[in-house]
Formats: sequence, C-alpha cells, structure tokens
Amino acid sequence: MSFRILLLLLFVSFFSCYAQEETRPDFNAYVVSILEKYPTDGTHPYYWPSSGTWAGITRDLHYRGALFAKGDDFKRCFCCGITFEVFFLAYEKHCQDQGKEFIIQNFDAKALNTFLKQWFGSDGNRKTLLNAIVSNGLGFSVPMDKAKKGDFVQLWRYSGSGHSVIFISWVYDAQGKRNGLKYWSTQGSTNGIGYRTEYFGGSKGIDTEQLYIARVEPK
Repeated sequence: MSFRILLLLLFVSFFSCYAQEETRPDFNAYVVSILEKYPTDGTHPYYWPSSGTWAGITRDLHYRGALFAKGDDFKRCFCCGITFEVFFLAYEKHCQDQGKEFIIQNFDAKALNTFLKQWFGSDGNRKTLLNAIVSNGLGFSVPMDKAKKGDFVQLWRYSGSGHSVIFISWVYDAQGKRNGLKYWSTQGSTNGIGYRTEYFGGSKGIDTEQLYIARVEPK
C-alpha cells in the first residue's frame, strides 16, 4: 500500500509541475502586458534628436543598483528606444515573477550598454534588435508564418527608412492574402506611442525581404 501511495504522490507531483510550466506566461505575454500600460493619447510624443546620447526612453531605467539610462524630461521617445524600454521592463517583471534577481544574461552595465547599441543598430547591422537578441542567446529568429503578438520587429521600407516595432498582427486583403503589418511603437503619425498599420510593397511600403522578427526566450 505504501508503494502505491508513493507512486501516486510522484504522479501528482509530476503533473503539478507540468501544469505550472504550461500555465506560466511566456515572455511575449510580459511584453504585451507592459506595452498595454502605455497611454496612446500623446502623453509620450515621438522625438528623434539630431545629436546626443539620450537612449530614446520615457523613464529612467535602473540596472543592478544603478541608473543605466536616463529618461526624457518630457516623456518623449523614439522607436528603438521604446522597444528596448519595453523589453527591459518585461524582463524585469519576468525575473520578479520567477523570484530571481533582475539580471539580463549575466550582463554588467557595460555589457548591457553594448547590447543596447546592438539593439539600436549602432554597429551597422541592419538586423538590429534581432542581431542583439540572437547573438546574445536571448532568443531566436521567427519566420513570418510563426510571428505572434509580442515579438520584436525591425522593418525596413523600400524608401530606405526603417522602424523598430512590436508585432501585433498581420493584415490581410479581401482575398485573404497577407499584405501588411499592424504594430505598436512610437512615430510621428500617431503623435508618439500608438498602434499603426503599414503595408507591403510600393515605393514606400515594407520590404518583406528585410523584415526581421525576433522572439525573446529567457533561460
């Protein structure tokens, strides 16, 4: 009888742990939860400075007991700054929920700053945030067919301009063909942080050959 009880306890323990793993939010859920907290009423205007070292973020970011990056006094932001800010805050919340110290991939402040520069594409790599995430073992590249809400995206347009955004959904035409992307970011057309839809092709549309999608998966 005692052996049967032991087996039963092991069985219950195994499936309890499995259920906890299955119901634990993935990192995309943290990303979405964070971005949905930002107002889309112009509180955080878009601003791209011509010079300076400001990181394009709306608030101060603290890391390992010290100020890592200074927020804007007027709560403004630019695209790669706000996507990094959401990543940073989502990672912080993820660590809190896991009962872990908030440390990103064992980075010290210097290494995190290098990661930030990769995210911004300061090293010249056009894959920007995808390069930062994958090269540092923080996640993986996602094909278009597998993209889901909360993925990080670097898009480039045929006009030559680019944008750092967070994936919300694909957009389809009347025939059911995927022809655009709905995303969250900051841009002048939405008076700062907001949702926007852009379409593929054309002289100014998104170039799908240069659409880089990344998913963060903390270890």
